Amino acid sequence: MRIAVVGGMGAVAREVAVQAMEAGHFVSWHLYPSHTLEDPSLESDYTQVLRIVRGAWDDEQQYMAALSTCDAVVVALDQRYTKPEQFVPIQRLVQRSMRSHGIERIVLVTAHGSGDSNRQLDWMHWARFNVNQALHSLSIASGLLCWSVAAQYSAQEAVLAADASLKYTVLRPATVTDGPATGTYLASPTHVFGGYISAADVADCALKALSHEMDISQAFSLAYSSRVA
Repeated sequence: MRIAVVGGMGAVAREVAVQAMEAGHFVSWHLYPSHTLEDPSLESDYTQVLRIVRGAWDDEQQYMAALSTCDAVVVALDQRYTKPEQFVPIQRLVQRSMRSHGIERIVLVTAHGSGDSNRQLDWMHWARFNVNQALHSLSIASGLLCWSVAAQYSAQEAVLAADASLKYTVLRPATVTDGPATGTYLASPTHVFGGYISAADVADCALKALSHEMDISQAFSLAYSSRVA
């Protein structure tokens, strides 16, 4: 499979790119101009299966270049590298590029608490989510630029769901941590209450979703079973 990865140097995007190449897939990885690979040997070790395309977050031509000749797309934006207010415009650019290239399959990684999963939050995540939303509302009223990450992820999901031409799966991981891929996580449309999961396992789930046609037009919350009710 030929997979375009959009998410720069975010933890999940990095894991998706590396795991995909290790599995023998071709990866076209969209990075920002300022991004440098933590492991420079990746380019030499995977020269036959890696294409790096650098472009600004709003450069449509570079998304077109990154998605060229690909069969599927994984979008995993990370607020440490991409401003939340850029999430929705990037999603629109990616989907426009997908339509131009005739690509249908996409996995979008957002976060637990986005969309209708806010009803599944435990008290700690519920409090953090609602404080975040309250600050967002107050910032709008006061004219300040305080963006709600959860609101932007939810809007990003809505943009994807509105495009009937795409076959999509949304993954909503709980708190993303470091650590290896364990394969012991739960991916469920219901009953995931907070918890955590490694970026490596989120990437593992994203690639399985692509390879096994995980339920189309579905959203799954991801967490380790120790925090599942």
